[in-house]
Amino acid sequence: MDWIDSLQRALGFMEAHLLEEGLDAEAVATQVYVSGAHFQKIFHIITGVTVGEYIRSRRLSLAGEELLETQAKVIDLALKYGYDTPEAFTKAFTRFHGVTPTAAREGAKLNSFSLKFFHPLTIQIRIEGGLMTRKLIPNVAKLYEIKSENYMFPSCMRSAMAALGEDPAFDFAFFAGITGDFFTQLWCEPRWQYNDSYSNVCKDTQKPIQAAFDACGYDYEYVPRDEIQSNKAKYVRKIVASIDKGLPVLTFGIVGPPVCSIICGYAEDGEVLIGWSQFTDKVKEDEPMDLVPAENYFQVRGGLDESFALIFIGGKKERPSVAESLRQSILNIPKWASMPPETPDGRQIYFGQAAYEAWADSLLRDEDFAGESMLASPLDTYGSCVVLTGTNMHYMQRYLQRAAEACPDMAPRIRKLKRQFKSMNRAFQRLTRLQGGFFFEKDRRALLNRNLRVRLAAQVREVGRRYAEIPLKFHQNT
Repeated sequence: MDWIDSLQRALGFMEAHLLEEGLDAEAVATQVYVSGAHFQKIFHIITGVTVGEYIRSRRLSLAGEELLETQAKVIDLALKYGYDTPEAFTKAFTRFHGVTPTAAREGAKLNSFSLKFFHPLTIQIRIEGGLMTRKLIPNVAKLYEIKSENYMFPSCMRSAMAALGEDPAFDFAFFAGITGDFFTQLWCEPRWQYNDSYSNVCKDTQKPIQAAFDACGYDYEYVPRDEIQSNKAKYVRKIVASIDKGLPVLTFGIVGPPVCSIICGYAEDGEVLIGWSQFTDKVKEDEPMDLVPAENYFQVRGGLDESFALIFIGGKKERPSVAESLRQSILNIPKWASMPPETPDGRQIYFGQAAYEAWADSLLRDEDFAGESMLASPLDTYGSCVVLTGTNMHYMQRYLQRAAEACPDMAPRIRKLKRQFKSMNRAFQRLTRLQGGFFFEKDRRALLNRNLRVRLAAQVREVGRRYAEIPLKFHQNT
């Protein structure tokens, strides 16, 4: 289905460059490597409008919105939306909206009518036949193809933005950095819980969610679990409407653990929800605490029963440059490295050095390691802590280098950060060597040995101390 991908990329390019001079069928065709005539033909067959009509309708829709929402002069709107004179703009505006710009502004004051709005197009697949009708948004990328992408909200944001034809810079690392996932370590109490990413554990605060959507320039609606469970039929309809508009929906929990997944289709009018998740509900035979990674779409009936939160993607808004977002993430590192405890859902969440200290303290509670039958939860929790630090260390130097290249004036600070994170990574590597791999591959019963746990606790504290030095190093004079 290369033609679907090409058309979606073409639509994304037109939206991104809608107000630029020279935007026509030839310019768009160049972006998808086909001739202008061939692209124009295929575009018209699929969408029912020509490229020129699409661009004109989108510009006049946005011009109508701006006319009603601001005090901009007609001459300024004419120039902004590609017309040489106010007269040409007024003629096109009237033909499209059925009213002159002046009359539209006056009528809006009286709430006597509304202007037309031509929405951005998306290319979708609709399959009918058999026993059901299924609708899918194409080109929504599978999650967890790259096994180091362990944070599912950034992964889902990457997949959603790519499906919407947005800037390729909006990748997993971009979202993991600007949300703070790369720069936070968590510990959840009561102990022996799976310690997931900041964007998952603290989603209800919406701090990481807001940061992600601000950076990519979209509004959003966040719906918490209580609201979903009391209005499931309403939110199924809302999901269907969003898919029909070509907008995927994010959900925390639908199959597997309650991490972020992406809904990109439905069947039976929404009774069955379809999309991508990191894991299935199936347990690995040899690892009872682990689930089988997803290889295909999930298709879940009554999927909202397991949803802890929904995120609906809204309209576009002004967004900062990628460089500005990277800059802000670097400036936020000291804050993320020293966050006070939070109490979402009645749990106590520790961050930074306090999280490492709590991790180390847990290893010294002999009553939790009295026999092999007690190891499942400690091993799962311990593994989650290692995954958090390991993921951050895996991406850190590349992310900092990316920020340095985008923000050359911050290079001295970033060099200090790179040195400090390298120091932290060396301490972390000593920890993994001590435990015989990330997940105690050499001996899953190793935690029964108290002497080893004492040594592990000391090394965990050392990693935490290196982490705690980051804000100090950041603010030192170069």
